[in-house]
Amino acid sequence: MAGPSPFDLVRLADLGLSEDPDGSTQRLITAISRTILTALNRPALLPQSYTEIRTSGGSSILLANWPVTVIDRVAIGSVALPPAAGSGSGYAIQPADDAPPGRPQLLTLPVRLGSTSVEVSYTAGYQVSAEPLLIPPGAPCAVYPVEPYGAWASDLGVVYCTGDALTRVERGPGRGQYAVDDDTGGYFFSKEDGGATVAITYGYVPADLANAALDWIRDRMAYAERVGMQSKSLGGQETVSYRITALPDFVSAALQPYRSVVPPC
Repeated sequence: MAGPSPFDLVRLADLGLSEDPDGSTQRLITAISRTILTALNRPALLPQSYTEIRTSGGSSILLANWPVTVIDRVAIGSVALPPAAGSGSGYAIQPADDAPPGRPQLLTLPVRLGSTSVEVSYTAGYQVSAEPLLIPPGAPCAVYPVEPYGAWASDLGVVYCTGDALTRVERGPGRGQYAVDDDTGGYFFSKEDGGATVAITYGYVPADLANAALDWIRDRMAYAERVGMQSKSLGGQETVSYRITALPDFVSAALQPYRSVVPPC
């Protein structure tokens, strides 16, 4: 039976379902999610690593994936470049927007490339960074993130206010550990850490894209009851017509701000 894909934009629970006996709904979720990503011309929405190799006559390049959260390496030929600091020579990345949809970001280099290629390794995707979270004194119990821009989708780490990282475990966290319910986004901590404030970082799917996916999935589920039907008469008094398109208008409008128009590297 098909299981959830890491690229799914929604979950069964978002459809109000707790069971999927034949796996058909999960397959539909994955299919619609992949179709949306293809329409956006984006490989993923959650944070992941990318490497691009570009050749350009200018001194700046537009990275294909956004929002950029970390630049891991920039190299021209075999020479690695440092980030720009003060008046020193190095690369600089255009700041990311705080809220989605965001926009592609410009990487500025200290020299013109000419015919030389530049290799850029970086992490990009929608995430909330260092969100403060108070661990209840009565822990362990589920504590949920604020989710200002969209539902929690992936855990990217927890640190104390001192910067020391907590270790993720499957269940039963002790001091300095935490667990996560991947179905609900709930965080669990030990009673020893009760009363402490931590900072959580997590990936999310922008709410408007998730809602577009849900609407399209529900539309396809309704279509399964009337496959091929374009209209039907209701007792001879009125006729109901159905618009059948490859990409519904209500989905296309939501996708437009997120489409990538950066040419492939």
